[in-house]
Amino acid sequence: MNNKRFFLPFFVCVTFIFVISITGCDKSVFPTSHLEENQTDNSQTPQLPENPQTPQLPQSPQAPENPQPPQPPQASQPPDIPQSLTWYVSTNGNSANKGTDPASPLAQAADALSKIKNLYKSGKWPAGESAVIIISGTVTGSGNLGANGSMLDVSGAGNYPPIILKGDPSTGGILDANGANTGGRILYIANNKVTLGDKLTLTGGARLWGGAVCVGTAGSDSEGEFIMAGGEISGNKGGSGGAVMVYKGGMTMSGGIIKNNSNNFNQNDGNGGGIYLNAYTSFTMTGGTIAENGDNVKTENGGGLFIDGRARAVMSGGEILNNTARNSGGGVNVSSYGEFTMTGGTISGNTAAEKGSVYVEKYGAVFNRTGGVISGNTPD
Repeated sequence: MNNKRFFLPFFVCVTFIFVISITGCDKSVFPTSHLEENQTDNSQTPQLPENPQTPQLPQSPQAPENPQPPQPPQASQPPDIPQSLTWYVSTNGNSANKGTDPASPLAQAADALSKIKNLYKSGKWPAGESAVIIISGTVTGSGNLGANGSMLDVSGAGNYPPIILKGDPSTGGILDANGANTGGRILYIANNKVTLGDKLTLTGGARLWGGAVCVGTAGSDSEGEFIMAGGEISGNKGGSGGAVMVYKGGMTMSGGIIKNNSNNFNQNDGNGGGIYLNAYTSFTMTGGTIAENGDNVKTENGGGLFIDGRARAVMSGGEILNNTARNSGGGVNVSSYGEFTMTGGTISGNTAAEKGSVYVEKYGAVFNRTGGVISGNTPD
């Protein structure tokens, strides 16, 4: 009896363990609780991936092995600029040529000036550069005079760069106005600068104001600048200034020679056989020669240089030699309120009725001398 009581519970327990081992706790065998039955699928914990990957940061770009510094943009050259800013003019030239090659020169200096003006006003001209005109042989101006009665009319603000006139380095050159008493000069300058260089002669000019060269004109903003660094101005006739009249502006002379010019123009008498300085103009002489200008018939005063009222001249070098005036100042005549300063150079061999060297008029004319040589003038 007692064995049966023991065996029955034991049998039930073994049977229970056997079922569990077979079913693996299947829910169909062991139902869940009431709480679990009321839970939704959203309450389940999300599953993480088995091997989560750490996100990779973007890599920095690699610098080149040999970095090059940034290059500045290349300045573009304006089109149609000739390789050389030099124009050639010759006795055997042709006005249809370009003129920038010595093998194909132009016929007239005015042809070169026209080409320079057109290029300069187009805005294509290189900043700060001068134009050079080289003359070969004898180029005449008969029938080729500009509005101001000149072979070369370099006038008008903004029309031209600085101009340099030279002769052919081998044969030289001559600009001949061939004016006699017809009223033609070689060069007229206003609102511009012109330099006369070596191997070029200006001759044959005849004009009331400056036989060969007139610098400046009447009116406002019309000054000119003439630089004589070489060459020759000879054989010209002018009423005021046989060779050069500085009407408005200034002139600098560092080389070359002004010789054999006179005031014998249209039977009138004049002043300044070589150079005439109008009122309020200036002249600086550091070299060169002013010689054998004027005469004792048509040149009244200032055989070499005439300085009008309020004009200023400074001489630190060069020579004023063998010039002649009928009345006063064979070498230099300083008019009322004009001023002449001499710190160097030579004034010699000049002739006039009164004061062959430097004549200083009354009424405020000034002659300041701190150096230089004055000798052999008649009377001295």
